[in-house]
Amino acid sequence: MKVSMVEMNKKANQIINQVAASGETVVIVKHGEAIAEIRPVAAHSNKVAALAYLRQLKPTKVKQRIEQVVEEGRQRGI
Repeated sequence: MKVSMVEMNKKANQIINQVAASGETVVIVKHGEAIAEIRPVAAHSNKVAALAYLRQLKPTKVKQRIEQVVEEGRQRGI
């Protein structure tokens, strides 16, 4: 859905509530040009799944310093 900047200024609360309820992205238009989007945040279930995964991990002893472990993770793209 597209919404003008004027309409956004008048109905911001209503538009945001609609985005939250419908999951639809709203494009805000100013002088005929898209300038911003309002979209729902990632689903809560994604966060719950990520936390569940992290909770099931077992602590592991490492022989390296934490800085070295972090750097190796960065190099591998983790």
